[in-house]
Amino acid sequence: MVWGVLRGKVGLVHCKNVKIISKDQVIDFSDVHFTTKMLLEQITLPFKKLTYIYSSVLSNVSDKVQDWRSLTDALGYSHLSLDDLSHTLPEKESDRVSCVVKKLKEDCHVDSKKRKFHYELVMGLLKIDCQGLVARLTQDTVILTAAVQLGIRWRELAEKLARLTKQQIEAYEIPHQGKSGEVNLQMMWKPAFDFLYTWAAHYGDSYRDVLQDLHCALDKMKYPVTRQWRELTGTLIFVNCLEVFRATSFSKPED
Repeated sequence: MVWGVLRGKVGLVHCKNVKIISKDQVIDFSDVHFTTKMLLEQITLPFKKLTYIYSSVLSNVSDKVQDWRSLTDALGYSHLSLDDLSHTLPEKESDRVSCVVKKLKEDCHVDSKKRKFHYELVMGLLKIDCQGLVARLTQDTVILTAAVQLGIRWRELAEKLARLTKQQIEAYEIPHQGKSGEVNLQMMWKPAFDFLYTWAAHYGDSYRDVLQDLHCALDKMKYPVTRQWRELTGTLIFVNCLEVFRATSFSKPED
């Protein structure tokens, strides 16, 4: 698949729908303006609805971001000092970054109808060129969201992705069984997450392949969740646009 822009919206185009035309058939797009800012706002929209574990996000961002001040600027907190962010002055850079993330979380919680923490954080990280970190967060988020969405249907997905046997599926569920010897339906996301995390680990750093193969497998299920769950398709668009965003945002002018 390839991605494209139509009427200010970013979307995926299946290769079967791509047609090579002659030069005289090309439409004039000289009046169309699609800025890097518009691209960023469009491709990060799925993060408004994806499920995440706050403690994991906080830990990853605190460990990987090297400059707390650049993060404050990217998140719109350039007017704040360390005194504004923390009662105690943290000495470690990771602790300072943590204070910034916590500030964003608090502000988004207060105005939860208009602001979404995960969405604003990812946009901020991309503005300071933390693409590797964002890729890691994206994969973890998609795996968790898929596990929560699937619930007990993770068994069907496991058969399609890894051809797991009944015994192998049971092995994932045993650690999460209650006193009754069964996994509570509300807790079924846990074995689903364990499986997907293990499955994705075999891909190494190829996060695009993880999302692509997961999307294809979900599409092949008896009742595909991708029909209602558009956020997964949105993350496919997101990861396929990252290189273009980075090239247009951080490219160095030629001498």
